Amino acid sequence: MSGTLGSISIRAMNYLDVQPLRREVLRAGMLDQTVNFDGDDDPTTMHLGAFTDAEVNIGVSTWLQRPFPSEPQLRGLQLRGMATAVLVQGHGIGGLLLHAGMEYAAAIGVDLIWANARDSALTFYNRHGFSTVGDGFIETVTQLPHHQVVAYLVQ
Repeated sequence: MSGTLGSISIRAMNYLDVQPLRREVLRAGMLDQTVNFDGDDDPTTMHLGAFTDAEVNIGVSTWLQRPFPSEPQLRGLQLRGMATAVLVQGHGIGGLLLHAGMEYAAAIGVDLIWANARDSALTFYNRHGFSTVGDGFIETVTQLPHHQVVAYLVQ
């Protein structure tokens, strides 16, 4: 993609390399700075990063092969740790990461993608084809309101 930020490329990353941006965005101002998630180092987990043409990492997302708790019979892919650098939020970086993750999901043949999404991000997910499901909850680390979101892939 090219635009006001220059060329943006999406590519695979190591799980340790996604942590600085996760910490900066997802744990800003929080006492608990933990950004090492269960499954990060699993060999089937995919970490994606968005980079400017100057090789600055401006977005990350993590994709874990896990069933959706409400539909364990379906093959699921969980999105976790999606973060876009504050200075470029609203410029489509999250959408690019989501699109790349959806392409990955289709390539490995999953039935659905799901996430525990912050309520403040529900409009973003809904705009990208996800449905908000179930009751809301307060996430234990961030203490922020969340809902589960899900998108079914047509095979």
